[in-house]
Amino acid sequence: LVKKVFFFFFMPELPEVECTRLSLQQIEGLTLKEIILSPLAPLKKVQGNTMRSTFQGLKLEKLKRRSKYLIFVFEKDISLIIHLGMSGRLRYYSKKAEALKHTHLKLIFNNGSQVHYTDARRFGSLSLSFQKNFSDNPLLDNLGLDYNDPNLTFKTYLKACRRHPKLNLKSLLLNQKIAAGLGNIYACESLYQAHLDPRKLVEETKDEELKKLLQAAKKVLKLGIQQGGVSLRDYLNGLGHRGVMQNYLQVYGREGKTTLDGQGQVSKIVQNQRGTWFCPKIQL
Repeated sequence: LVKKVFFFFFMPELPEVECTRLSLQQIEGLTLKEIILSPLAPLKKVQGNTMRSTFQGLKLEKLKRRSKYLIFVFEKDISLIIHLGMSGRLRYYSKKAEALKHTHLKLIFNNGSQVHYTDARRFGSLSLSFQKNFSDNPLLDNLGLDYNDPNLTFKTYLKACRRHPKLNLKSLLLNQKIAAGLGNIYACESLYQAHLDPRKLVEETKDEELKKLLQAAKKVLKLGIQQGGVSLRDYLNGLGHRGVMQNYLQVYGREGKTTLDGQGQVSKIVQNQRGTWFCPKIQL
């Protein structure tokens, strides 16, 4: 029962959002003919009429991702920023398609293709930016560099970590201002790969250990993208395909079992009201 409840609240992390972006690249270069919003669309600090008038007739130049946010960059540096929340999905259709239940946004392009955003629980968000670097959007402006950003060097990461000596390592990984993109699943997996106890404080952690943690996070995120993300309940990419990263998780959700690689038994603790899975034998 505990496992089912926890998986119910799985939130897409950087790899799932990146896989969604990759699966939607065919709409780049198209012109937005029409935008349709439901009365319950999870708009963030913007009115529906403003969103419709802002984007209609604009060319979609690029699909980008920042942390767990998907960014539709249109001409004139106007962007639609989408956060999937817990149950949000974006789905591409090559031609007109009937909206599924809980569809809150339909983007209709000049070639007839469509992208629908569905979100049963409406924990996601739709917001705007009118700046090239998205600095006018508070959701993005306070984020650290993404963990898989080449510009996130160990020197930069170490400096950011040392500003928070009293944080435990699990909380460090989840702090999006230090570095962005990790959620509960990939944080647990990163700590396992780095052989570090999630309860250990930053001030107790050596520089070399923090270097291993950064390397582990980059490695785990890369694998997550390669495997199409984690599909435990809601997540599907933009083409409706499931990911298989759940088959590669070493510790997450394996309480009482051995790690996937057989190194030791997995324990579960609660930190800041979130489950943390780790292997005490390996993570010292």
